[in-house]
Amino acid sequence: MGIKRKIIITIVALVAVGLIGVAAFAQGEAEWPTFHGDAARTGFSSSPAPSTPNVLWQLTVGQIRELGTDGIETNWPIIYQNKVFLAGIEVRALDLKTGKILWRYHDQETPFFPHGLAASNGKLFVTVNDTDNLQTMKKGFVYALDAEQGQFLWKAQLAKDASHSLPLVVEGKVFVGDDSGTLNALDCESGKILWQKKLVGDGEIHASLACADGLIFIGTEGDARYTTSPKNPSSVFALSLSKGEVVWQFPIDYTPSGTNLIHSTPAVSNGVVYVGSENGWFYALTAANGNLVWKKKLADEGRSMVGPSAAAGLGYGKVFVSIWAGKFLALDQKTGETIWEFSYEGQGTDSSPVVADNKVYFGAHQGYFYCLDAETGRVFWQEKLGGPSAALSDGILVVPNSLAGGNIGNPETSALLAFSDEGQSPLGEKNAGITGITSNLKPKLLFLTIFAGIGILIFCYYWFLRTADPNKR
Repeated sequence: MGIKRKIIITIVALVAVGLIGVAAFAQGEAEWPTFHGDAARTGFSSSPAPSTPNVLWQLTVGQIRELGTDGIETNWPIIYQNKVFLAGIEVRALDLKTGKILWRYHDQETPFFPHGLAASNGKLFVTVNDTDNLQTMKKGFVYALDAEQGQFLWKAQLAKDASHSLPLVVEGKVFVGDDSGTLNALDCESGKILWQKKLVGDGEIHASLACADGLIFIGTEGDARYTTSPKNPSSVFALSLSKGEVVWQFPIDYTPSGTNLIHSTPAVSNGVVYVGSENGWFYALTAANGNLVWKKKLADEGRSMVGPSAAAGLGYGKVFVSIWAGKFLALDQKTGETIWEFSYEGQGTDSSPVVADNKVYFGAHQGYFYCLDAETGRVFWQEKLGGPSAALSDGILVVPNSLAGGNIGNPETSALLAFSDEGQSPLGEKNAGITGITSNLKPKLLFLTIFAGIGILIFCYYWFLRTADPNKR
């Protein structure tokens, strides 16, 4: 075999391997195994994201009732190993592509009210409380289930109930905050309590934690709902993963007429922690030492719950954050300057945005769930689903219907929907914002890459013919 022929074969092989790799990458989309997508709680995904509100599948109130339960809650879905996991009156696993219910779990021997979910290493971790009544909650647990079949593995009791904080799994440990102001760390394999760190005396942890750069970041509610300058102010804490040692503490600004609490979950990117307070302040802090990078007042004082309550979304150099005053903003990550602002119908949202494919998704209480252009804030589409937090994987956006309880008498009411550009039809009438929808970037890149690869193969083939036989022209 001649040298030129060996070179051509090598080039062809490399191009073919590259094309296979690109195709594999396009198929192997990022999962959503925890609240807000990843350990850093950025809400960002490398997956394609739906440009249209086409429904791939849906779970209706009637279908849930056929299971023998009236529980329609579908809080904070996660996606892991091609399954959608839900926590409500029971734990459910659905097939991501079809919505088929694969398994269900409910502890029949003790009060069982599942709340938050996280998945890792073949296991599903569920925070469970002894009631769904916030006034009478006392006990909180973490359950571990087999993610494939739903079998019970172990359970462990927390210091107190975990009414709001959602779990996170990092380096073989499950972390969750509870209403005693304690951060709990459990071993994933056994459920053994590794350490518990009480961060506030007369206060709670309602935020969920984030992890990046070898540290845990979490916000506290300090001296519960204080109205005077507190001894233990609501703060952002950074702790070590191994022992829960406090590395730094950043107290938030005190406002006499504000709700001086941190309910939102921190989000971390490029060594900076982004977190908001319900008194209207939003902060960017250096992850390593807690130094202030910038802060911005997003809402006026004097009104209850005016500031950010949900986690911020991070992506494309922007911070995407909502406030209770009916506004959704895109801020510059480096400076905090407002890039664009979108006013939504009604007031209030706990929806933590999904950021992907140059789009951002969020919902407003008693209003619409929106798909916006991440660059300009222009509405691509909207559906009347209220203010849920969604999950995204493999081009499929899973969205609970927060308004389903208002129409629970109709069995056709959607409790959970999966949107995809491969879906068959929109949920309802097309909205005005659908016109001019952008197409998915990743499919374009895939097409261009494959097209270029084919061109290279053709060029190599004809170049080989010309050099192998000079008489061929």
